[in-house]
Order: sequence, then structure tokens, then C-alpha cells
Amino acid sequence: MNRTISICLIISWIAVTIVISVVQPSILSDKNEFLKGFVNHELLSFIGVVVTITLGSAANLFIELNKLDDKAGESVFSRTKKTVKDSSYSLIWALISSIVLVVIKPLIRGGDGAIAFVNGLSLTIILFSVLVLIDLTTAAFNLDPHK
Repeated sequence: MNRTISICLIISWIAVTIVISVVQPSILSDKNEFLKGFVNHELLSFIGVVVTITLGSAANLFIELNKLDDKAGESVFSRTKKTVKDSSYSLIWALISSIVLVVIKPLIRGGDGAIAFVNGLSLTIILFSVLVLIDLTTAAFNLDPHK
């Protein structure tokens, strides 16, 4: 999946979240028992595991890219290494965003619409994390030392 499709998917999901939060907030609010029980410490656990495992894989991918650069005698994979680095930092920001959402959710007094929007944002963070996973997996599988 390329970057443009990922960005369009995220923007579309945010638009859907806003529309649902305004038109039918009960879908994403705490009236949805799953989201009520998930957008708390469970979300942090989920994102924490995803980030931890993915950062380990990204670090290994980065090390392999460095080894291939050394074999080639020049920085052949500088753009790919930058992408891996950016993806890794974006996952850390996703974790930080999850922490912020989980902390502010109990403080929100705006009704179902506001809670639905926060729950929708947490689903957006999960979608974003999955897209980063796809990106890093694609980079790892496209890594060919013979090219």
C-alpha cells in the first residue's frame, strides 16, 4: 500500500468518525460496550504491544540496511532508512496520543458526541498503527540484497 492511499484512508476514516459523532454518536460512544471497555488501559496495552514488537522489527530492518550499505560501499538505502526511522517515530507518537486520549476521555463532559469522537480517534490510532505495520512489512519483504 503506498503512502497516498494510506493518507486518503486516514483522512476518510477521520471524516467518517466526525460524521458518525455528529449524526449517530451511539455507534462510537460508550453505549457501544466494546469501545467503552477498550478505550482505556486496554488500548494502551494493545498499542504498547504493537509499538514494542514493531520497533524491534524496525531496528533489525535498519541494522540490515546498514549492513547492505556497508557491502555496497555507499549509502544505497538512505531513503529506505529514513522511511523506517520516520515510521518508528510515528509509532511512538501514536503511543503518546493513545495515552493522551485515555487520560482525557474520563474528563470529557460533552455528551455522547464528544466521547464518540474520542473513541473514533482511538480507532484512528489503531488504523494508523496497522498502516505503519504494513509499510514496514512491505519494506522488509522488498529488501533484496542482490539489487
